[in-house]
Amino acid sequence: MIRTLACLFAITGLITSLAPAALIWRPGEGWVNEGSGQTLAASDAKAALQAARNLESQELYKDALDAYRSITRRWPLSSVAGEAQFKVGLMMEKRAEFWSAYKAYQTVVTKYPGSQFFDLAIERQFSIGNLYLAGEPQKLWKIPLLPSMDKTVEIFETVVKNAPYGTLAAQALFKIGLARENQRNWSAAIASYNKLIDKYPGSDFADDAQYQIGYAWYQAASEPDYDQSAAQKSIEAFQDFMVRFPNSEKMAQAQQYMKELSDRRVQGSMNIAKFYENQSPPNFKAALIYYNDVVQQNPGSELANEAKKRVEALKELVEQKQSVSNPGSSINLSEEKPAASPVL
Repeated sequence: MIRTLACLFAITGLITSLAPAALIWRPGEGWVNEGSGQTLAASDAKAALQAARNLESQELYKDALDAYRSITRRWPLSSVAGEAQFKVGLMMEKRAEFWSAYKAYQTVVTKYPGSQFFDLAIERQFSIGNLYLAGEPQKLWKIPLLPSMDKTVEIFETVVKNAPYGTLAAQALFKIGLARENQRNWSAAIASYNKLIDKYPGSDFADDAQYQIGYAWYQAASEPDYDQSAAQKSIEAFQDFMVRFPNSEKMAQAQQYMKELSDRRVQGSMNIAKFYENQSPPNFKAALIYYNDVVQQNPGSELANEAKKRVEALKELVEQKQSVSNPGSSINLSEEKPAASPVL
């Protein structure tokens, strides 16, 4: 009986000595053997990962961040390193350190491409890009700062580069266009939308991109210092949109913008005609050309009716002058508009 008990105690002691010690993470100390209390370089990455998860579950995000980061440094080639690096980014998000989180997720993509967290890391980058696009404030030394649209573009460009054939690539290009619109950089926005249409013509965002091309030109046409052809480019882009996507819910809005641009263009011709008519001395010939342009652009409008009256009145004046200076000549309203026409 005594011999049997002695054997049992010996076996129990052997099992205890072979059992792995529990590892815990202590801020400022590192990984600690819970049994002995001694600090040690843990040999079991999986145990360290579980300890970090426990900190995360307790919402101790700063401690969990340190623990996960320690795992990636001590065991960068272990089977759990990919998850630990992903969790580094996730803990940074919990702490509203979004730019650092974006960088941490990029490390998952570059160092652990075979990890099951590869796609998740790209999805988190995309989500951070959305926060930047929406104006989520960042923190620098606890001071709130508005995010940069250039950083927003960088994040979405990274998403496209990381997974050009992924489900988020086309949408990321669309978001780049929106970010450039926020900067009022119309040409860069349009370039991104065109890239989306060229590379992903079957995407669910192709119709939105074509619409936004028209809208970006529409906004550009509203700026006095922008190319005067922007209005025509907007109309053409909306026309392409209507032809390619006739069932779009944005059809009515596209038509409204086209009408507004057309009316604006007619009003511009009317203003220029009046400018020439009221010059000192008046340039009746140039005024006639622009009044006639108003009639041709929108023949049934009130402006067209007004322009017709001015055409008839000015034709009589011009004919009287020509009959005196050059008998037998006639007025040609098909001539090109004056090259030095004013911007009104």
